[in-house]
Amino acid sequence: MSEETQVQSAPKDEQPQKAQEVATDSQDQPTKGDVGELIAESKKYRARSQKAEAELAELKQQLEQGRQKQLEEQEEWKTLAEERANKIAELEPIVKNAKDQEEKMRSELLNDLSEEDRTTFGDLPMDKLRAIHKKLNNARITVANNPAIPVNETIGEYRNIPDEDRRKNWSSILNKYKNRAN
Repeated sequence: MSEETQVQSAPKDEQPQKAQEVATDSQDQPTKGDVGELIAESKKYRARSQKAEAELAELKQQLEQGRQKQLEEQEEWKTLAEERANKIAELEPIVKNAKDQEEKMRSELLNDLSEEDRTTFGDLPMDKLRAIHKKLNNARITVANNPAIPVNETIGEYRNIPDEDRRKNWSSILNKYKNRAN
């Protein structure tokens, strides 16, 4: 109500502006049907931009290849050799780092295996070594999930067993007493 009194007391020039602001604010909110259209449009733009980026990368590669061919035709071997030497110098640390990481990962995977498995699987490629490591570790985990106390093992004196454990092991308790009787 206070807003209405302010609108009424405001000059006539300001009233249409406030009405337009309110109308603009309500138009900014998309309806449920518009949301699906907006998502579809967004996906379309994203696909288009990814396609354009891929084409740009391909064109850059083609341009570089064309430039190298032109240098080869002009017999500017020195320039080509310098460019390739710079590229090699740039990539050598990356390759060294990747090899170090792969060797570290290989040693970690092999350390988890037994000595016999190390000699058997030591020369496998990394993807196959990971698969075998995963299978062998899953087998070990399955064994580790077994209960610590076997079902047929007795649990001390029967009078001191909690009711819940007594119910769980009732058949073994009865069998124990039957075996004593014989």
